[in-house]
Amino acid sequence: MAYRACDIPDGYLHKWQKTTDVMAGIFDVPAGLIMRVLPEQIEVLVTSHTEGNPYEADEKADLHTGLYCETVMATRQLLHVPHALEDAAWAANPDVKLNMISYLGVPLQWPDNEVFGTICVLDSKKRHYQDKYVELLWEIKAAIERDFVHIEQQAALRQAMLRQQDDAARLAAVNSQLQEALQRVTSMQDELVRSEKMAALGAMVVGISHELNTPIGNGMLAASTLQNRTAEFAGRMESSMTRGEMRHYVDTVRQGADMLMNTLSQASSLVRHFRQAAADEANAGRRAFRLYDCVAEVAQRLARRLEQAGHLLECAVPPDITMESCPGPLADVLEDLVSNAATHAYPQGGNGPIRIEAGLHDDDTVWLAVEDEGAGIPAQHLGRIFDPFFTTRLGQGGSGLGLHIVYQRVTGALQGRIDVASSLGRGSRFMLVLPRRLAAIEAE
Repeated sequence: MAYRACDIPDGYLHKWQKTTDVMAGIFDVPAGLIMRVLPEQIEVLVTSHTEGNPYEADEKADLHTGLYCETVMATRQLLHVPHALEDAAWAANPDVKLNMISYLGVPLQWPDNEVFGTICVLDSKKRHYQDKYVELLWEIKAAIERDFVHIEQQAALRQAMLRQQDDAARLAAVNSQLQEALQRVTSMQDELVRSEKMAALGAMVVGISHELNTPIGNGMLAASTLQNRTAEFAGRMESSMTRGEMRHYVDTVRQGADMLMNTLSQASSLVRHFRQAAADEANAGRRAFRLYDCVAEVAQRLARRLEQAGHLLECAVPPDITMESCPGPLADVLEDLVSNAATHAYPQGGNGPIRIEAGLHDDDTVWLAVEDEGAGIPAQHLGRIFDPFFTTRLGQGGSGLGLHIVYQRVTGALQGRIDVASSLGRGSRFMLVLPRRLAAIEAE
């Protein structure tokens, strides 16, 4: 069996964790596993969070000991063992010691047909799986192997970038082009911003298919599972049905609905960012308003989401600052900056305060600051934080457009500027400086 060292991005591991949890629930087994082969060993890469599961993530076992998965990888075929203790060929395999006496598994292979490992379900009681469960396991295998294609494409892209960096002459040419582009951006105003944004949409098409493929694929898997389970439930209604079977069906529907809501929410967020990147804000709705009211509206819109995540939004805005500007884009900018802090400053379930402050400068400009006390931004990322498509969450739903859209709104519709200061472990501060009254925009 082949082995190839490969780091699996956290985003895919998180996705596969949800898949194994749902799979174990559908098959009604204590253990759903994704296994990865290593030199002379096999590793539990992902294990379902189900009651009675004796396997733990990162757990390893030696090969050549008669494991179920070892046979699957060697034959590259499906293996179904209804009851190991009734089969002399399997009665002594190591999984029996964990009371896992029934097994159903299929191989997982890289795009070049090298063996990655297996995906399987195990139970402590005798099981004869119907054809539809076997078909579902093959469908899950196909979905994971499509992820393998994406993982290798991303790895190839990173290797290509490293090779490009090794070519000093080519890198110098690229840097020269970037410097020229930067000079053009700083010297040109609204028209260049709009034309650059439309030109960037062409490159966005390539990214849309990849970013949307994961939530759509997960949604289709959940919908297909719900469809199959509902058809089975409808058939069982014509005969006797236990309360436990009804509760199991309800639990399956709830898990599937949760997955659908999560994937649709992720897809909706991506579509909203793509749409915002292409939107023309020339007619952004200029009018007179109180800055305090605009900030209060943003705080109200975000209150429930921040409260659920454990964040505290503090607002320190004088009530007497009035502006003649575009409150809609300004509210969107503040909402995006607060949401960005909630997502990136306090990752992995962390929480903390987020503050919005404001004041007046002597030159009739308004300053606003959105500040957090979170993880901070690495110094090497500060210079690219507002670039289009720059994201540290590749393959995890990050479009790389949020702060770029913020920058466009601040420098475009709001005629201001935005800067960021940050240090690791001590938080970040985004500072906006805006004219209190917008300058008149000449008709084109």
